[in-house]
Amino acid sequence: MNFIQTGFLIGGVALAIPVLVHLLSRYQVRRVELGTMRFLQEVMQDGAQRRKIRRWLLLLTRLACVAALVMLFARPYLPEFVRRDGDRLRVILVDQSASMGMPGENGRLIDDAVAKANEVASQLGTDAKILWAWFDSEVHPVDTESGRVSAPRGIVGGTDFLTALSWARDQVDAFPDSIADVVLISDLQQAGMASDLVETSTLAMPADVPVRVIDVGRVAASNLAVTAAMPTSTRTSPDQDTVINVTLFNYGTLPMEEIPMTGTAESGGRTVRLKKSINIPGEQAQELSFDFGTLQPGVWQFTFQLDVEDDLAIDNRRITAIEVGQPESVLVIDGGTQDEAVMGESFYVSAALRQSKTAAISAESEANAAPTAAQRFSPEVVYLFEDSLPDLRPTRYPLVVVANSASLPRVSIGRLERYVEAGGRLLVFAGEDSDQQDQTSDIWDGSALTPGQIGQVRSSGAMPFRVGQFDSSSSMLTLFADPQQGDLGRLAFNRILEVQPAELTSVLASFDDQLPALTQHKYGNGNVVWFLSSADASWGPWTTSPLYLPLVHQMAADLLHLTGEGKIRFRSIGNDRNLIASDARSPQITRVSTDASRSVVSSQLTFDRPGFESGDGGVLYVVNATAQESDTTRIPVDQFASHFKFTLAESDSGEVAKIVRDEHKRELWPWVAALAALLMLTEYFLANRTTA
Repeated sequence: MNFIQTGFLIGGVALAIPVLVHLLSRYQVRRVELGTMRFLQEVMQDGAQRRKIRRWLLLLTRLACVAALVMLFARPYLPEFVRRDGDRLRVILVDQSASMGMPGENGRLIDDAVAKANEVASQLGTDAKILWAWFDSEVHPVDTESGRVSAPRGIVGGTDFLTALSWARDQVDAFPDSIADVVLISDLQQAGMASDLVETSTLAMPADVPVRVIDVGRVAASNLAVTAAMPTSTRTSPDQDTVINVTLFNYGTLPMEEIPMTGTAESGGRTVRLKKSINIPGEQAQELSFDFGTLQPGVWQFTFQLDVEDDLAIDNRRITAIEVGQPESVLVIDGGTQDEAVMGESFYVSAALRQSKTAAISAESEANAAPTAAQRFSPEVVYLFEDSLPDLRPTRYPLVVVANSASLPRVSIGRLERYVEAGGRLLVFAGEDSDQQDQTSDIWDGSALTPGQIGQVRSSGAMPFRVGQFDSSSSMLTLFADPQQGDLGRLAFNRILEVQPAELTSVLASFDDQLPALTQHKYGNGNVVWFLSSADASWGPWTTSPLYLPLVHQMAADLLHLTGEGKIRFRSIGNDRNLIASDARSPQITRVSTDASRSVVSSQLTFDRPGFESGDGGVLYVVNATAQESDTTRIPVDQFASHFKFTLAESDSGEVAKIVRDEHKRELWPWVAALAALLMLTEYFLANRTTA
């Protein structure tokens, strides 16, 4: 038994009232011994046992009255389950992956699928609820009032059956009283499936929900695909030949001969075009090399196009990109004179940057972030006591390094702020003036370029400061998460600059006692990094460590987008854009339109079409079609159902034989009210006939 108004059950404490009345009534009689009442007392003792029983009955009756009143207000009921025909619900999933663009019986496979979907929807009539959705690597619900859908024009996504079926399962769970079934219409491409164990345990489709699978795929398909187009590196120098290796695969069983292919390289108004032909046996791969020779500096976009008519056209084209350019210009600012160059901080910084060719780290070459054979930096030192700052433009100097924060004249801070706000990158090393100490806080006070509240220079005791922890997920420091690349904790510092970081400042590494060692924050369109110890050996022996060069290179390269993926980043259709949003250097993506006069800011959650997309800071995203869509191998319907372990509906069945249980509440308050009235009458009868 359940209750509708359970809050009234608290009234059960009133059961204590009859008990108190009963106990108090026992002491209301005053005993007086009279000699003349002796014989009457003997008579009364004969009925004492009967009166005691009536008193207990009276107490129980009063308790029952109170309990009945409490239950009456709480409205008790008994749940009942009745069997009835439920409302009809049909979830229709239509595959819109790239492979559905192959020719079908009436146009494309997607057109055949839409015709089947409209036919299946019409079987239930107008009273049924139908939920429509397209799916590729994601599910795209369709809000339609007409009960019919039309085939989309452009389909480029990958296939993910688990995501589609999981969405359908959730929709069915949202309508537990409905007679539901699921209809999935696809070409059943095997590449859209993962392992049996993972998908079965994740899906868990209810056994009483039948799934009807309609296969609209081709029995045999002829497809020649460009599966890869990889440069030797994403950055090269103008005096090196640019070679792109292109991989092709013939998914058909018959050989294809003399297939023409065109490779086009474009940068601004410059174009280089190469043409070749290739023979590919059935079900085999071939590699073709395109040597574009030496290219002029710039970001070059490459397109490789097959001139062939096959069943799947979207994978006949593949794109890639590389950056051709001289070493990045880096301006190193020294607050002293050239006479002190050998002893100054700028000497250490510029010498380290000039050795970027010989000190390149292997992990970067493996990630194709920067070639080890090319010089990455071209440092230029300027001495402020002799010359003023040159023209600071991000296009001229992508990176500016302040070798000593305390030796910089305050008048130069404003120019650096305008430089960073326009998109420049600034790397600042802590330090102190040769004549007066602890000037950094005074010089940089109130500047937006500081990482927070700058304190005083702090000296270590017997033990030097060491890097206690660092953010290994940062592209600047992730390299040092590998112990083979060196342990940052071995670097020793005798003095550091104390900083209380601001709210928007990221602390990438910390000294002992959680004191910031390396910080990064944005200002305007640029980025600022502070290393809170000196760039030379005056504050510690870290310049003699083998990690000095790699750490300086990583700080400079990360600001120039030469670490991690670099300036050129490769994506596939369906990749999550949140991966981009997590990069503080690239907060938004702009689609490069074929019309150079306009560009549109993209707000989609995933990449939804192939092409080149530009990001903040000169980042270029190369988006290609999903490679798995090129594989036209299919799976039979029965194996598909066995893989996901769902109940396969009969293909010709328009109805689903299922009865649902519906819960009703059978309220008992009329009976409780009658019981309460009866108990009250009984209490009245007993109370009038029961004495103390």
